[in-house]
Amino acid sequence: MPDHSAIKQDFDEGPQVSDNGVNGDAPQVVACIDGSPASTKVIPHANAIANALGGELSLVHVVESDNAQAPYDPVEWDIRKRQADLYMTRIASRFDTGPNPISFKILEGRSAEQIGECTAGNAGDITAFCRGSDSAHHRLGETARRILESTPGSLLLVPATVPEADVVNYSRILVPLDGSSRAESAIPFAVRIAQQQNAEIILVHATPKLDFLGAAPQHVQDMELQEQLSRRSARLAAEYMKRTQTMLADCDVTIHCVLLKSGDVRRLLEDAIASQSADLLVMSSHGQSGYSDVPAGDVSSFILCRASTPVLLVRRPQTTEAGHVYANVESKGVRRPYGTSG
Repeated sequence: MPDHSAIKQDFDEGPQVSDNGVNGDAPQVVACIDGSPASTKVIPHANAIANALGGELSLVHVVESDNAQAPYDPVEWDIRKRQADLYMTRIASRFDTGPNPISFKILEGRSAEQIGECTAGNAGDITAFCRGSDSAHHRLGETARRILESTPGSLLLVPATVPEADVVNYSRILVPLDGSSRAESAIPFAVRIAQQQNAEIILVHATPKLDFLGAAPQHVQDMELQEQLSRRSARLAAEYMKRTQTMLADCDVTIHCVLLKSGDVRRLLEDAIASQSADLLVMSSHGQSGYSDVPAGDVSSFILCRASTPVLLVRRPQTTEAGHVYANVESKGVRRPYGTSG
């Protein structure tokens, strides 16, 4: 039997989330507040994540100039800063319900640049945004997009459509898996949050649809091969999910596995959020492809822009070596033809 002790240790010892997602210092969660009513919806979710991961929550508000080319009026600028300070003091007091006090910072300049500098120091930190801009067109706002491209840490995006609340509690956490160690790097985060929130975890695997060249006519042999490959993919996915569930059996969290039929993985995951009544999605920024020249993979980018629930996007440094559910599987030896001996 394969030895999963190295992987299980991360969960059995109560993983400490760090710059590689497991076993280290607690993260700093930075929630970006732009002054709009919708932006404050991110705070209770960021607070819940910070409390679950043992980190601290800090609110950030950037005072920007209305016209970057015009000289600043120092009196007007001072008034705006004072108003921002009063606003953030009131907001921090309203949501300060956790064991750790909520701090805040008032920054000056351009939002993307200031927030990027504030969160670029530690790859283990989490930057939280409210996804409000261009949500009707399924696009990230300009600031959120630039932070995604320039910051190495994880991100928490909360749709502006979530209900208003001072405190949030998660009951069903969805974790998409595709069989890669990159996707599995989101599991420790989900486990810590589920343990603290007494929530269930739903592990989801969506099998891509297998298509041959559409312009070519399909023969009977082609359809039989396609069916065989589909059945094999479904069988391997079921085995992988069962193995992953077994690995997490000692985490003191209820784990469910859901296999989605073959199709467009992005659409299947989007539908699964609603069908599984998930109130939080925890996923890796990259999956099997793992292209390092993009800030997030195709599936992750799609979900970030369209998910109806908060999304914690876990980003793992490229240098991190992570355990995989099949990492220690060994061959039982050379397979000989049936009926031979010696």
